[in-house]
Amino acid sequence: MDDEQALLREERRKDRLIQTRVPRDLESTLKREARRRRLTVSHLIRNILEDTFQLVDDVVANVDEIVTDSVELARRVGRDARRVADVVRDAVVAPGTDAEAAASDVRDRAPHAPEPAAAPDTTQDDPARLASVYAWNRVIANRPATCARCATELERGSDAFVGLSEEANGPRVWLCAACGESL
Repeated sequence: MDDEQALLREERRKDRLIQTRVPRDLESTLKREARRRRLTVSHLIRNILEDTFQLVDDVVANVDEIVTDSVELARRVGRDARRVADVVRDAVVAPGTDAEAAASDVRDRAPHAPEPAAAPDTTQDDPARLASVYAWNRVIANRPATCARCATELERGSDAFVGLSEEANGPRVWLCAACGESL
């Protein structure tokens, strides 16, 4: 009879015992986390296992949706990149054409292209404008400008320095590479 009662008790019991060996630092971490959460280590491990399996099941169930969304995003990015490349390719300035007109054409056709600031007149050495600059940023000029110190013409593609100023609407201050290096 004792064997039959033991079997009945065992069948009624829901939980099963699984033993495993863990490294000492993992044991310390589990005990510390169990204390923090006011759980037994067994309950903490059971919760971690259940949550992990649920997470894996959710990821597996949603992987098709994730892949579909990713493919659609990649197609959109590729389509937009081709559109921008076509606009830029069409706007390459041929010798003897008006660069500003070509740039205006690019701005008109490119989706969401920001309007660049107008090129400031920097033909005079203006100490007040130079004094308003709190930092200089080394750049490659994308359009012609004039050095605020020595009035050297800065051509497109030349090394230059642009001044950073608190005056948001003030004229941009440019320095040629030689004047910028002498700072």
